[in-house]
Amino acid sequence: MSDPRFFKPFKGDKYEIGINGKKILVVGASFYCTKTNCRFFADCTDIVKKDSSKYDSICPDYSEEKLLLSEEPWHTIGNGYRTYKVFANFISQFLNENDYREVWHHLAFTNYVQFFLPSVNTRKGHLSKRDFDAFIETLSELKPDIVISWGVVFLDEIRTNNPFVIDLKDLKQNEYYLCHLRGVPEVDHDIKLLSCYHPASVSHWYNDLELFSKYFQLAIE
Repeated sequence: MSDPRFFKPFKGDKYEIGINGKKILVVGASFYCTKTNCRFFADCTDIVKKDSSKYDSICPDYSEEKLLLSEEPWHTIGNGYRTYKVFANFISQFLNENDYREVWHHLAFTNYVQFFLPSVNTRKGHLSKRDFDAFIETLSELKPDIVISWGVVFLDEIRTNNPFVIDLKDLKQNEYYLCHLRGVPEVDHDIKLLSCYHPASVSHWYNDLELFSKYFQLAIE
């Protein structure tokens, strides 16, 4: 695999307009497959190989509709899945826009792990350096002003262990929500990295919402 990135990030057609003039990239944890009866399942979701690319155009589920695995989340983000709706509902207050799809038009989205997992839950063992390299590739391409990361499983990789983060020492005073990246290739501005709980974790998400909202408002100012 010459290119570390497998999944093509979703980019809304109003991403450049953004929210309050800020371009926002949202990064979730992973895509997963539960089609255990598929003849490709074991290899496509192998947590040792960590590579679904061989099945990009021949996945029985996707190819039937002439879809590519690598074009997730383009296929699903407009389908009203609960997690996407929960996040869009939060963002809508900053856009004065209640339409789910219209909210996502203002954002970009991808997942961190670069292969399909065989289960819903993302674990540390599923991560690899390839994922980090793909993350940086996406930053270089989309040049966001703000990155919002969902959940904690890959947070160390993009924050604590990230050589582009410049203010780890200030994390505590920012209540571990906000830090900044500088020097990302092909990006000539600092990027704000804002962390929150995953919207799929209902109790954590809603318990966290007040603080997350506070730091989101700071980030878009």
